[in-house]
Amino acid sequence: MIKNFIKGLLFGSVLGGALGLLFAPRSGNDTRRKLSLSLEEATRTQEDLNRSLQRFTNSAKETQTLITKMIPELMTGLQKDIEAFQFQAEPRIKRIQKQAEVLNEHIAQLETAKKHE
Repeated sequence: MIKNFIKGLLFGSVLGGALGLLFAPRSGNDTRRKLSLSLEEATRTQEDLNRSLQRFTNSAKETQTLITKMIPELMTGLQKDIEAFQFQAEPRIKRIQKQAEVLNEHIAQLETAKKHE
């Protein structure tokens, strides 16, 4: 899609420049010289665009390679963090569960005591 746009842009530039030169009130030598300069400029512009497109393509490939390499490393790091959190949280969770059991026992004892009053 980008290539078609660039081709259309270059074609339109060259055609517009050529028509402008052909219909301008100049001598044949001036018109040919101007047309030659316009074609050289269009060629340089196309070469610049091609280089820019190639640099963009290379950058996109490098970015894709970097992301492909980093995702497994990131996943490994996240997995290690999760495991470390679980290791640290597990004793805390057990203590909280134990405290909840003790509280439930106290509540049950209070309810039993209330019934006997």
